[in-house]
Amino acid sequence: MTDRLTVVLDEVGERAPTMVGRYSTEMARGLIATAPEGFGVVGISAKLSDGRAARVAAQLPGLADMRRTAVPARELREAWLHSLTTLPVRGLVHATSLMAPLRRDPGPGDQVTVTVHGLQSFSDRSKRKQQWFDRALKRALLLADGVVVPTTAVAEDLARRFDTGEKVRVVHPAASAALLGASASGESEIRLSLPDEFVLAITSPGARADAQRLVETVASTSMPDVRVVVAGPVEWGETRLAGLAVDAGIRPGRLVMLGQLDDAQLALAHRRALAHLLVSEQDALGLSLLDAAALGTPTVHPATRSLTEIGGGASVAVDGGPDELASALGALLADDEERTRLRLLAQDRAQAFTWEAAARQVWQLHAEL
Repeated sequence: MTDRLTVVLDEVGERAPTMVGRYSTEMARGLIATAPEGFGVVGISAKLSDGRAARVAAQLPGLADMRRTAVPARELREAWLHSLTTLPVRGLVHATSLMAPLRRDPGPGDQVTVTVHGLQSFSDRSKRKQQWFDRALKRALLLADGVVVPTTAVAEDLARRFDTGEKVRVVHPAASAALLGASASGESEIRLSLPDEFVLAITSPGARADAQRLVETVASTSMPDVRVVVAGPVEWGETRLAGLAVDAGIRPGRLVMLGQLDDAQLALAHRRALAHLLVSEQDALGLSLLDAAALGTPTVHPATRSLTEIGGGASVAVDGGPDELASALGALLADDEERTRLRLLAQDRAQAFTWEAAARQVWQLHAEL
């Protein structure tokens, strides 16, 4: 190896993967797979437990090296925000989020690109987190050599608020390679109890507001009489999905809470679902939308500009709130021909995006810089 790219891995190795963690892992895999001859990919992350480090090693077997800082993520974010570090990161660097080792005085050969997933958080954000996000975004647009965004919509939003110049590059994400690989392995050994007919919804760590929106959608008088399988976390601090459902008057058994599923189980749930219900208005990455599309599951989602762009006409984009989402879902479930049409369109749409193609765009961005 004569040269290397250091990839900042954010929120990786969690037992319950976050959207940022999934993106970080998938992009790193793509960069490893497409590294130019003579280049290696080195990972760097905040302090990890031995268990998390082992999961990262298993997920990213092609890393040339894995560097772990001595401080946890929260402290590392603050340190890098002020250009403080005890573990220098020089040369070519690609940050898979706004957590990036930016410097006001880069040395010869130093080059840092960052990733802006959207102008809103995926998780419930405290005042402190909001302040960090706002400062990190401004700092990235000032000091980063390049900025990667997932959609043209995010690029336009940034351009309206900031002087982005020529820094921004749209690099579309893709469906999970791990999920598709697990889907290809078949169903014979997968143990998962699923209803005969159901809609699939996916929750995320830290996204309590999305869980509340999901409950409001299921509780709507416009919601079709169908069970909703929930994959992912069901607790957020003291808030529990079951408690939210009881408070909303949802009858027992309507929500089937399976908790965190592995890739094979989640792929099976997608394949058997009548539809995928995505309620988040803050999701500009659209990873679960792309996963569902690749596995032939039509998605009903808010008509945000980013999700509509990613769906590309192969999903049901809905203007309005929970009642409108529920109504659109009911119309889709009542129309078998439309669901079949969308299944085929969605699979074609998903094939337009791969992590290898995304990674090659990042390599090209560094080459052009």
